[in-house]
Amino acid sequence: MTLEKWVSEWLTKYKRVMVKPSTYNSYRDCLVYVTSQCELAELTNMDVQEMISDMAAEGLSLSTIKHMLTLVRQSLRKAKKLGMVQNLAMLEELELPRAGKVRVMPLSSAEVKRLLDCRYMSYYGDFFTVLLLTGMRCGELIALRWQDVNMFTGEIRIRFTDYRGKLQRVKTYSGERTIPLYGELFKIFRSLYRSRIGERVFINTLGRPVCYRTLLDAWKRFCLNANITSCGIHKLRHTFAHRALRSGVPVKVVSAWLGHADIQITLQIYDAVDGDDFRNAAELLDGFLGARAQKNNALAGVVGDTYP
Repeated sequence: MTLEKWVSEWLTKYKRVMVKPSTYNSYRDCLVYVTSQCELAELTNMDVQEMISDMAAEGLSLSTIKHMLTLVRQSLRKAKKLGMVQNLAMLEELELPRAGKVRVMPLSSAEVKRLLDCRYMSYYGDFFTVLLLTGMRCGELIALRWQDVNMFTGEIRIRFTDYRGKLQRVKTYSGERTIPLYGELFKIFRSLYRSRIGERVFINTLGRPVCYRTLLDAWKRFCLNANITSCGIHKLRHTFAHRALRSGVPVKVVSAWLGHADIQITLQIYDAVDGDDFRNAAELLDGFLGARAQKNNALAGVVGDTYP
């Protein structure tokens, strides 16, 4: 059996019943990159490396290449247990291309203000605002039900994410969390609660669960109308984390709020330096150096008066 055929068979017979539909579909989409026609018993490191090199030459991202390798590794481990391969030497010493570092900046203070002031311009304006004020993932907010919102204690319990209109448990233990309703956020939920229809907090114009693709289109139109630099909707989560860290919220709290398992993830992804940071630093330096200069001038005046 060739590697290409085995990975497809393994995915269908063994993996499909073990993972969520969304995960299975992402694996299935990646099958197209497993192209080796080499027999399993004859598979070498060079055969696997050739698939990696071909993907890199096509300009595919490192994450996509790693996704393909996940399929190959897991399927070959199963093949070894079944006696189809003797060892996994073909998976050793593989060379991966360097990852290009993508710099994602948060919305500026002016853009945040425009979002809040112009949210009435979109049917999903409140949805965008809640993303900004909670840092929730888009799928988590789409899946949010009224039974997960406690208006009396002021809490939102995040347990599910949405996949094509269906609820799925969040992937990790740290992803299941409870965050507070506060300030403007509480006002939005109070207003939504009074006019609620069905179990979902947010619904489309037909009263059904919000479609992610429709949401992305609405976000693009909103950015254009509100004069916000065109960006992905995930930037709202990024902006929340950035502003929370800059407001002095401990990184451990921000990390738990976002559902991260490790605070290093929070710092590496969301703790970017932006223009506001430089301006604030300049003001601090100006204040410090200005005060120092005034002190020196005052001392010089005293010395001049005392010792002509």
